[in-house]
Amino acid sequence: MRPSPGWPYPSDGRRGRPLSRWREVRMTRSLKGFGGRQGLSPGTLASSGELEPEATRISLLCWNEGGYDSREGLEPGAIAANDPAWPVRWLRVRGFADLAAVESICTGFGIHPLRMEDALNSHDRPKSEIDDSSVFVSCHSVIPGSGDAAEYRHLALFLKPGMLVSLEEGDTPLFDAVVERMKRSGSRLRRFEADYLLYALMDAVVDGYFATLERMADRIGELEADIFEGDGSGILERIHGLRNEMLMFRRCVWPMRELVANLTRAGDSVFSSGTAPYLRDLYDHSIQVIETSGTLNEMLSSMLDTYLSSTSNRMNEVMKVLTIIATIFMPLTFLAGIYGMNFEHMPELGKTWAYPAVLAAMVAIGFGMALWFRRRGWL
Repeated sequence: MRPSPGWPYPSDGRRGRPLSRWREVRMTRSLKGFGGRQGLSPGTLASSGELEPEATRISLLCWNEGGYDSREGLEPGAIAANDPAWPVRWLRVRGFADLAAVESICTGFGIHPLRMEDALNSHDRPKSEIDDSSVFVSCHSVIPGSGDAAEYRHLALFLKPGMLVSLEEGDTPLFDAVVERMKRSGSRLRRFEADYLLYALMDAVVDGYFATLERMADRIGELEADIFEGDGSGILERIHGLRNEMLMFRRCVWPMRELVANLTRAGDSVFSSGTAPYLRDLYDHSIQVIETSGTLNEMLSSMLDTYLSSTSNRMNEVMKVLTIIATIFMPLTFLAGIYGMNFEHMPELGKTWAYPAVLAAMVAIGFGMALWFRRRGWL
């Protein structure tokens, strides 16, 4: 059962912190690397990720209904195309530092060079391709970080009869739960074919989307509370950072609807009858992710308008108070100006009661105007 994203009302009363400058720069450089393949022929392998490629690690997971085996630190030449002892296998390649090893593995399993290129291009649009004997899926996994920022990792899956090959930009913690289920005797993964493993991995990716949305919803709720409580420190910076994060998130998840729909339409021609219903469920969840992200994006836009309106209202309140003070002192200044004129004959100047009378008149006028403003609701 997938957790539904909590709507943006914080549960623990925390207050979001302003985004660091590093995170802003990181978000604005999300397109870095697009021009790095200029001049290369189609099918040329080159890692185009924003970060330094991680060391390549190769592992093989094998299972059937009766057993499970895991092998780590393999060399490309030590992996056989078929193994009768294990009808279903999962070959994991994590890290693209060793492009020669990645190319050797892909070539050994008959993967087309253009698909290899897409698998290593972290800026590639998520998509799925299906032919008579294989399925290719390219997408982005989103890993909720320990802080506010999420981590985006490119992922490519190649499905062939009895074998699934995954090319992962780095460690994908979202798959740890799938591996644990695989180890349990009697689990559904043990009973189904490799096509169900493809679904299970895609389902883990979509679960990561839900977790990221839930965290974003909490931060939006905290931001909304700060706006209405009048805590204006770093509000614009936080709104800008969240909108950038939401833009990157939607760019990753929006094509998932088309990707999963393409897998669903393949039906029994590629997937077993037992896996097809799960793919339809995955399609529903991908739609829910897109709709929820759209709702949160609209909330951020309206939140910016609300903040600007509240700032304008606070400024208007300040100006109103200053205007009332200036209006109260206007007649007092008029009286002071009259008796400050240097005329020789002013009747009141010779009276002993003149000075306290003028002061009393000024106080009465000031209090009278303040009382009138209060009754009018202006003060």
